[in-house]
Amino acid sequence: MNKILIVILVATSSVLDCMAQKNDLYYVDNRGRDALLAPRIGIGAGVFTFFGDVNDNNYQHVFTSTYGVELLASANLSRYFDLDLTAIYGNITVNERGNGSRNLNFKSEMFIGGVGISYNFNHLYKRPGIIQPFVGFGVAFLNFDNKTDKYDAEGNEYYYWSQGEIMSLPENDPNSEQAVQLQRDYVYETDLRDENLDDLGKYDQFSFSLPVSAGLDFKMGRRVSAKLSTSFYYTFTDLIDNVSDEGEGNRQGNSRNDMFLFTSASISYSIGVKRDYTKSAKTNYYEDVDFYAMLLADSDEDGVNDFDDRCAKTPEGVQVDEFGCALDSDQDVIQDYRDDEDSTALNNVVNLRGVTLTDEMMLEAYKDSVATERARMHKIYPSGILSKRAELTTQDSTKLAIMMMDIQNDIEAESEFSQLFEEISKDVYSQTPEQAGSVENVFESVDRIYKKMVDEKALAPTRPLTITKQENNSTTIPPEFVDADYNTDGLITAAEVMRVIEEVLEGTSSLNISQLYNLIDFYNEYMEGAEVINFGGTMAVYVDGTLNILDNYKSDGLTDTERFLANKYKEVDFNGDGKLTSDEVNRMITLFKEGKSSYTQEGILDLIDLFFDE
Repeated sequence: MNKILIVILVATSSVLDCMAQKNDLYYVDNRGRDALLAPRIGIGAGVFTFFGDVNDNNYQHVFTSTYGVELLASANLSRYFDLDLTAIYGNITVNERGNGSRNLNFKSEMFIGGVGISYNFNHLYKRPGIIQPFVGFGVAFLNFDNKTDKYDAEGNEYYYWSQGEIMSLPENDPNSEQAVQLQRDYVYETDLRDENLDDLGKYDQFSFSLPVSAGLDFKMGRRVSAKLSTSFYYTFTDLIDNVSDEGEGNRQGNSRNDMFLFTSASISYSIGVKRDYTKSAKTNYYEDVDFYAMLLADSDEDGVNDFDDRCAKTPEGVQVDEFGCALDSDQDVIQDYRDDEDSTALNNVVNLRGVTLTDEMMLEAYKDSVATERARMHKIYPSGILSKRAELTTQDSTKLAIMMMDIQNDIEAESEFSQLFEEISKDVYSQTPEQAGSVENVFESVDRIYKKMVDEKALAPTRPLTITKQENNSTTIPPEFVDADYNTDGLITAAEVMRVIEEVLEGTSSLNISQLYNLIDFYNEYMEGAEVINFGGTMAVYVDGTLNILDNYKSDGLTDTERFLANKYKEVDFNGDGKLTSDEVNRMITLFKEGKSSYTQEGILDLIDLFFDE
């Protein structure tokens, strides 16, 4: 039987591996928050280990081992959890020899069907590995049919003598001298339930079970995986071996239910659909990419593979940390290889070469105020003060500096449609106020000018512009980032992200460094390139190749700061006009002093800083 199973597994593995090679030689995890159910089917083989009243103390050879085959089906519920369906067929075979005192054997044919949830520990990894551990639990239904080997092929009953022989007559039989020695044929021909040895009658031969599993998942390709696992089944029956605490003499068992392990090796093939993304313009499937070569690539040759390298294109010969980022020993956000000052004191403002700047140096170099120099230093880090710099690790300071440079580039970069938007604005502003305020009229202007510029070759975009009309911008901002939308237009732009970074570094933001990274990731994924455009009073939102002309947007005439403050401190807006005044702020301060305000001291100080600084 085991030879057949091995042949089946080897053949299946070969076929599935060939199928996988047509798609991708290497595994890429496609499970995430947007993943669809990705069904997988598989086949495996394993062995049973029984824990019950009958204990196996015989050597198991090929004809008596307890093998089983399994069919598997699973689907990923998320990046971390899978839904698993299992069907197992096999035989639990146990032979107990006791030199005449107790000699029991049984073979129980097992049918097992189960459903469970498994967890793959992806929370602990930045990206999935080739080998992934897993644990799981579930519920299973099992049916068993227990039989015993009581007679040989000639119909002779086995009798176990005290010296270990198997004879044709009982040892105490008057004709025992005529007994002949027998050899067991290991054919389990006698139904134990029919024997009714313990007066149990026709007991149920099915039960529920609670399986707990653990193992390793080996990713052999994009669609093919192998698995080594062991599952412990706690059953709700004590009769799989036909021995229980109801028996007497050498058939006396304990009151514990029977249990068993099923240890198996299997191979699975994914038949699932590819994942879908809401931002399809930024998502492509790269069929011809050699992901294995990418896994091993080290483009900047700094000794850290690209997948682990957080700082790409490190200059040759520069000393890097374990993440591939150039060292910044004094944490001034200027890496050592371009830092002309080795030990800059914390809180010092530095120039692009890492040298501490004095007011005199700023005035001499730029003939301008200290404030102007600090504004230019925004490209390195906001405000130049970095009151929280002492709390940043070298890794954080380097990582944040790179992110800030990228966002600053986004602020300064012009959209490929910037010229188009300028021409549309000129056209709309030349119209009457009634025309400029008509969404339909603005929509027609946008469509007409866009087509004209493309036809005249004045505009050659890399992708077409999609023009839509909506009631409002439907982008959903996670609750923890709502305060970053300073003008409450439903978008988080590069300028707003840079403002949040400055507040985090100055200690005036509620976000910590980790949450700041999450905000930047959200911006890069969903908001990069977002732009709000005012076409003569009619507002439009440009995001990722689509221009949405907003139908119900009414300007409130407030600045971004005024709108943000009124939204954040609604209780201070006593007259409900959507704008805070100095009188209203002073009134809230008075209420706080009198103990009548719901704001804490920290909240009042933040209000004062934000309102009067602006």
